[in-house]
Amino acid sequence: MNISTNSKRKSRLNFKSMKIKEFFRLLALHGLFFVLGTLIFISLFHSSLFKSINVFFYRGIILLLTSCVIMTFLQYIFKNIVAETSFSYRDLILSIVVIFSFNLVFFTHLPVTADRSVSIFMLGYMDSNPNTTMTNKEMSNLFSSKYLYEYGEINRRFNEQVVSGNIIQAVDGYKITKQGQFLMKIYRFIADIFAVDKKLVSPTDIQK
Repeated sequence: MNISTNSKRKSRLNFKSMKIKEFFRLLALHGLFFVLGTLIFISLFHSSLFKSINVFFYRGIILLLTSCVIMTFLQYIFKNIVAETSFSYRDLILSIVVIFSFNLVFFTHLPVTADRSVSIFMLGYMDSNPNTTMTNKEMSNLFSSKYLYEYGEINRRFNEQVVSGNIIQAVDGYKITKQGQFLMKIYRFIADIFAVDKKLVSPTDIQK
């Protein structure tokens, strides 16, 4: 009776040990695939793929989807070649969701911010000139002359919004579309919920 009980205990311990090992194997695989997927996503930015898309955000989203397709293909091959793996189709889907979700958050918070943030421009200029002190007026003049005119950032924003369908080009300039007005209703609603300063979502009228 004692021998039978001891055997059962040993088999349970062995089963738990196998479960723990399998868990860490799967965790390592997910980590490996995540790193690989992220590296593929980053490397695609240095390729000519979808280079014709001028809006950085849109190109990034398409490249992220492309990297997820590549990773789906690679993981499918891995699952079918390695016969003993416990990496299931559920794990494959989970892996792709994690790769997409994390990189989407990272991309929209850092690269996209670096591409269009006024604060990054200001800090970047001061970092390039660490021994120079600047007043509010000097930075405002620099922003106007360099960021707005020399770099043409307002023109780039107009082009982005035309591509997005939020504005259209008229005879004497640009005009907001119904889609753009609907988008601004959403932003104003979000601004109300989170008590955002409304001066950017509802700026005062400028008379020509």
